[in-house]
Amino acid sequence: MDRQKELLKHIGKEARGIEIGPYFSPLAPKREGYNCLSLDVFDTETLKRRAATDPSLPPEKVELIEPVDLVGSAVTIDRLCRAKGFDGDFDYVVSSHNFEHLPNPIAFLQACGRVLRRGGYLSMALPDKRACFDFFRSRTSLSAWIEAFFDGRERPTHAQIFDQNGLIASAEMCGRTAITFFLDEDVDRISVTPALQEAFAAWKQKRETQDASYYDVHCWVFTPSSFRLLLSDLYFLGLSPFAVEEVSETTVSEFYAHLRLAGYKTFSGEEAEAYHAARERMLRDVLCDEARAAGREIALFEHMRARYRRIGWNAPIVMARALKILLRTRKPALLRQYLAICDSVFFDADFYRQNYGVSDAATHYLLAGARLGFDPGPFFSTRQYLERNPDVAERGVNPLAHYELSGRPEGRQPALR
Repeated sequence: MDRQKELLKHIGKEARGIEIGPYFSPLAPKREGYNCLSLDVFDTETLKRRAATDPSLPPEKVELIEPVDLVGSAVTIDRLCRAKGFDGDFDYVVSSHNFEHLPNPIAFLQACGRVLRRGGYLSMALPDKRACFDFFRSRTSLSAWIEAFFDGRERPTHAQIFDQNGLIASAEMCGRTAITFFLDEDVDRISVTPALQEAFAAWKQKRETQDASYYDVHCWVFTPSSFRLLLSDLYFLGLSPFAVEEVSETTVSEFYAHLRLAGYKTFSGEEAEAYHAARERMLRDVLCDEARAAGREIALFEHMRARYRRIGWNAPIVMARALKILLRTRKPALLRQYLAICDSVFFDADFYRQNYGVSDAATHYLLAGARLGFDPGPFFSTRQYLERNPDVAERGVNPLAHYELSGRPEGRQPALR
């Protein structure tokens, strides 16, 4: 998936917009002709000075920082626009990994509603808690957002700082510690930083010293389905003027949300009844986020049945054999990899059977063949893909499954024979 294209799918260069916190990688850069204002908590010179002293940032990136037009908190986007003489008729607001940091999401949504025209879009990239350092944290509840709104919260709470610092997750990948990882990462590879005592001590110190400093953390954590539910509930309760247009599935470690300014709505009795039915489905979707493997198993075996029938194999026998082997591993992620192999244009069961003498080609390639250097078909080289992508070999993921599930969306190239 083209990340920029996905986030800007409702945006044209001629449209008037605001990008929040673009730093050195704006999604809608002025230099490319976008009619887009930049909003940041720092002015242009401060941003460039901070970037120039960041050892992890290449010097050439500093020059990519565009002038900041609105200086202040995104939660006050409406007041910042009024102070600059901009009317409330923008076509879009776009941001990347900003929303989860905001202490008061409802206030931000309402402020965006005052600067956008009716039908305008708020488009955002957000981290999926299941694929980043929020892995062990609990999903954000609706009541937490409402409480922050009623309290007029302007900074993260001590509890939120404690939650993040005491539950930082990471995965070992290619000899390094990564705080973002793949959605289907083996849980055994994910660990929590042993900093619980330090996080608690910091909380006590902040209370004792009445520390009023601003500590930037992920105040809120989501999955795509939990985010959809939160935003839908806010619209239903009249706390947000935005209807949920689309929430994507997760790509690598993030997902994309497009909210349309529909205005505040009062639901009739019939509409409320329909929403409660839809809400129950969304609640079930949230619960299913942790149980996707079960759904994938059903899809997997339906796919196997159709596939093996097409090529004339005894579907029940092959499916039973595959089920026995896959469940023996106790790794549900293998089922997703299996389905990706079966669906891949590079997988050729006849080629595999004829060259390696194995009847159950996909299962063998998944569990053993790739490690032996076997190729899944005449056009994909297992060995070359692993050599080009050492992180795949390090994680022990099947190379063809990795390409279809992650490599292709990331822009990696298949290793052709």
